[in-house]
Amino acid sequence: MKISLMIAGSILAAAVLVGGGCGPRGGPEEEQAVERVPVRVVEIKTGPVTATVAATGTIKARDDVPISAEAGGRVLEVVAQVGDRVSEGDVLVQLDDELAELAFRQAEAQLLLAEAELDDAEAGLGRAQSLWESGDIADAEREATERRAKSARASFAAAQAGLGAAERQLRNTGIKSPIDGTVAFVYAEEGQLIAVGTPVAHVVNDDVVEIELGLSEDQVPDIRPRQDATVRVRALPGELFGGKVEYVGRRADDMTKTYPVGVVLRNPAHRLRAGMVAEVTIDAKEFSDVVVIERDWVVERYGEPAVYVASGSLAVLKRLTLGKVIGNRVVVTSGLEEGDLMVTFGHDRLTEGTALEIKGAPGDSADQHASGSDDR
Repeated sequence: MKISLMIAGSILAAAVLVGGGCGPRGGPEEEQAVERVPVRVVEIKTGPVTATVAATGTIKARDDVPISAEAGGRVLEVVAQVGDRVSEGDVLVQLDDELAELAFRQAEAQLLLAEAELDDAEAGLGRAQSLWESGDIADAEREATERRAKSARASFAAAQAGLGAAERQLRNTGIKSPIDGTVAFVYAEEGQLIAVGTPVAHVVNDDVVEIELGLSEDQVPDIRPRQDATVRVRALPGELFGGKVEYVGRRADDMTKTYPVGVVLRNPAHRLRAGMVAEVTIDAKEFSDVVVIERDWVVERYGEPAVYVASGSLAVLKRLTLGKVIGNRVVVTSGLEEGDLMVTFGHDRLTEGTALEIKGAPGDSADQHASGSDDR
């Protein structure tokens, strides 16, 4: 009997010992801490945004005219120099006009002679007509008189044309500017013998300049004439110039596969010069009351675009419907609401329900809106 009690007591003691080893240890201060992922968030807001298109082109003067000689001869004087402002009709280069003057006088004399012959022929035709009506001359004689009058008229017309040509040749010895502008180049030299068609000067009018851009098929659909454009020129850092879209090509270039788009801008101070490289930004399309976020903030989950938002201290996955891409940003058409705290840093380490450690105040990261323009 004593032996049985002793065995029972040993079993009970072992049970108590085992039970004590399986019970909870220590207090709450000894519990292991939950691992939190550090993130940054931004508060979602709706607002307006302008989608823009950016491209580079070369500035050209609106009127850029090479001038060639329309008469041959020896250069008597180079009147205009590079950089001179000239008006339409101003003489740039003067040729020796002695031979042209003599030709003009000869043409005048030929016209006077033809006029006298015409007067005589017309008078003879009048007399012949009267005699023919009275039956004093035959039909053949009247017809011959009429032919002489026609020949005199033709000679007079030829003499008039000859005088006009001689007068123009005389005028062309003074090679004039066809536009108001600035002399960009002068190729002629005094004493030089030049032929018809020889380039002698180049005049540009850069009161208005234009830039032709080549836009791709995904850029051109939102471009319309009269849209605003901002121009930056590498040669004039820090300066901005305003322009307008003038035309949008309807057909792509066969070589570059781009569509020609022309931008014009006024240049009253003549700061912009032909040949300068210009960076052009066109305000292509306006959006109002939209959510726009950085494309890098979007993750792909289950084959769909999504973002993580902070709900308290936990990550919540929100699937998105995306709209227009604006440069490195994208319009969100559904999935986010104003006031959502969207994760912008650390989102690649998250899953649904991940505990978050939010660094900084909401909005410390870059604003999610395209605050005026984005380049595509």
